[in-house]
Parts: sequence; structure tokens; C-alpha cells
Amino acid sequence: MFLLCMKIVLAFVLALLPLAAQVVTTEPVGFNKVTCLANSDTIVGVPLRVQGSITTKLAAVPTLNGELATLSLASSALPAFSKHYLKFIGGTRDGRWYDITANTATSVTIDLNGDNLNGVISGDSVLIAEYWTLNSLFPPAGATTSWTETPVGSGNWVPNGHAIVPWPNGLNRRTEVLLPNITAQGINIASAGTYYITGGVWKKFGDTSKPNFGDTILYPDNYFSLRHPSTVAHNTIFRSLGEVENKNFTIFLSTRTTGKQDNFIGLPRPTPIKLKHLGLNDDAVFVASASALNRKDELLVFDNETAIRNKAPTVTYYRLSTGWRKFGDASTNQDDTTIPAGAGFIIRKSISDGSSDVWQNPLILIP
Repeated sequence: MFLLCMKIVLAFVLALLPLAAQVVTTEPVGFNKVTCLANSDTIVGVPLRVQGSITTKLAAVPTLNGELATLSLASSALPAFSKHYLKFIGGTRDGRWYDITANTATSVTIDLNGDNLNGVISGDSVLIAEYWTLNSLFPPAGATTSWTETPVGSGNWVPNGHAIVPWPNGLNRRTEVLLPNITAQGINIASAGTYYITGGVWKKFGDTSKPNFGDTILYPDNYFSLRHPSTVAHNTIFRSLGEVENKNFTIFLSTRTTGKQDNFIGLPRPTPIKLKHLGLNDDAVFVASASALNRKDELLVFDNETAIRNKAPTVTYYRLSTGWRKFGDASTNQDDTTIPAGAGFIIRKSISDGSSDVWQNPLILIP
């Protein structure tokens, strides 16, 4: 399912900005493939980063202005960033990432979104990467329009494009992409929007505020649902190619004071990860349960190998002081159970103080 290609991506970096303007690192490139069943939802994240990231260092302590912070960088002649984020590599904010709201040739401004940069110093390393969008991950020109049976008579139908089947018109539905509502409170939350390709562009169902929604961001820590209705008769393949996130990656898990809270997770990791290696073995991040009947935080997974629409999680995991367990099988240790690469899942936080818990998903060691 995963092919790791240890190759130099200098060509991609050079396409983004001059070599002299930055500290260049060699990033490994990976490939991931997920089968999206016909007449079904498939819950996926993007396990790889857009190629062409920049690694550099801070040239000074950040300058704060309310929720914004301006970071002077050791690089020069930076290009204009439009849909990018900055992630710290090491230091007190290791793994945390922030939207870039503006930049100059030598600095970037980021939105702290309620966080702070306590302890950040000059010389801390950072990475600047581009967000995936609907257009960049699923270009309308590459959408699937037909299948070929290979070999003939085998029943193995291969699409001639990427995972999305375009709508022939605004009413005759084909593939839809449903994005999670990451700002809503509670559990079992409806999606924030439904997107589809028609007429060579991305549209949002029920929203005519603009003619093209192809610039919609797909965040690196969230999953999305790829829905094939009954009008899509064959499976498609969601392929992703990009840089491997081989450092720590931090995700903020929302909580509530009056009930449980769902967090829609799509890890940027292109390999299966065991539950015990997720970085959730600390009560400060994922609260352990007293028993199967008195569960606190839960991890809910989807079955992407069963065809069904309006897909709900099928398995619930929770953590005891003695290790991970599966609801319905309290006696069997699940520490070595894996989350597949590219699979989406839910972390359901129990009642807390309403603040966000800081989860640092540890790095993948690349052989």
C-alpha cells in the first residue's frame, strides 16, 4: 500500500524559489493508494505533503501582534505564499503548525489561533509547506470518466483518471467530497460542505457565492469523505504522491465542558501506525478509561472495505492503564492494532475544561 521512494526532490524545490534563498533539505517522497468502493463512502486523509517544502531557521525572536506573529527568517527572496502553513521542527513548539497570512521576502506572518510561541528563540528550525486543495489533489482535468476491464473478463475495472467521477450536470450526481465541520461542537456532526466536479470546475452544493471552489483547503490533520453514489458503478483509486512527514506533528484536540467532542483526524503519515505508537498514551492528551462501561476518551475507526453510504464508525477503541482495548472485547490487548495509512478516524474527547489538548504524533523512523 505504501512505497517509500528515497529520492532527492531538489527539482521541485528549485521550482518554488532560488537555492540561495533558503536552507535546503532532502525530503523523502512517498506514494499511497486507497481503493474507494462503488456506492460507498470512503473516509480518508492525505498522508503525504505537497512537494516543494522549504526548511529554514528563525533569524530573530518572533514579534507578536495579538493573534498574529511575524517571524523573520534566515532565508531571503521568499516567494509570495497564498495557501501555506509554517511548522516548527524542534524547540518548544516542535510539531505545531500555523496558517501563513502574509509574507515578505524575508519574513512570514502566522495566525496563532489561540496558541502562543512561548520559548521560541532565534535559530529554531521551521518548515513552510503548501496546503493541498481540491484542485491540486483532484484536478478536474484528471477526473475519471470511464473504466477499462483489465484483463477483459476479469471483473477488474480500472478507472482512466483519479478517484473523482465528475457530474455530467448539476443534478445528475456522481462523486462527492464531504469536508468535516471542524468548528462545530458535539458528536456525530454533519459535514460542513459537499463538493463535486462539473463543467471542469469544483462546485459546492447549495453555494453559488463563487463560480469555482477548487481552492478549498484540505487540512493536513483532517479526514474527508469521498462518496460514490449508486450512479458510480465501479471502484476508483485515490492515489497520493508527495513528501513524507518524517518529523513530529502536533494536533490540537478540542474538548467541551458539557459533553463529548468529536475530532476528525487524518494523519499525515504514509505507513500504518500501531495504537501504542500514536502518542496517545498520556492522560494529558487521551484520558484513560476506568473500564469498558466507564469509558473516557475514545478512538473510533471506519471500515473502508465495506460498501455503505452515510458511513459511521464500526469499531471503538479506548485505553486502560494496562493498554488499549476494543469495545466488546475488553480482555484482549490492542496495543499492536494498526490504523491504515491514509485512513480517517475520530478521536472523541470526554467532558473536560473546554480547552484543546495538545497531541504530538511522533515521527516515523524511515529506514
